Amino acid sequence: MPEPEKSAATLKNPAKALDAAGTPLPGGVLVLHTQEELKIFVNPQRMRLVNLLETMGEPATAKALADHLGISASSVKHHLNKLESIGLVEVDHQAHIHGILATYYRPTARTVVFDQTNAALRPLAQLAVEHSMQQVMQGALQALAAWQADPAATWDDAWGLLQSDGVMYLTQGEALALRRQILDFLESHKAPRPGAAPIHFGVVSYRAGEPGPKGDTENEK
Repeated sequence: MPEPEKSAATLKNPAKALDAAGTPLPGGVLVLHTQEELKIFVNPQRMRLVNLLETMGEPATAKALADHLGISASSVKHHLNKLESIGLVEVDHQAHIHGILATYYRPTARTVVFDQTNAALRPLAQLAVEHSMQQVMQGALQALAAWQADPAATWDDAWGLLQSDGVMYLTQGEALALRRQILDFLESHKAPRPGAAPIHFGVVSYRAGEPGPKGDTENEK
């Protein structure tokens, strides 16, 4: 890769990293508070673009990203500018390639969550979840099919594949603690490193019923 000639500008992030209760979230979490921010994010091409940058594990130009996605470089540049405006991508560096100054972009390693206190965001948030889950499901099915097609493959060769669903019982405190643990874990594993592969994931849960009567249990103390 050509040597960088220009440092990236300071990241501009208009969203505040606070949860619904006003509690600060981990530094790697980006909360989208407005319809404008969410409309920028809820675009299949942009969501694919962010995922591609994260999967590549290194900065890339609009041209390189366009070649991967099969769309024009000008379209990718437009999407990158939109994503940069909400703090999901940023300029890493610029370098001359065959006499042309190329701009390399990188993801900001931020986990996106939505302002759940804003009811007006509900339709867009639903679309975002659907698009994200579709990407994860398609990728997982493709990975499973590729593993099954290899007669010499063992289950250890399929590391990264995980499918699990069911019901668990948590108190409010346990549920909040689990959410924080997941966010902290994701934040601490956002950067590429030797021996680590990109794992595309989706995490969704909901409370299926109301809490039972309060009792004097260890989990409720």
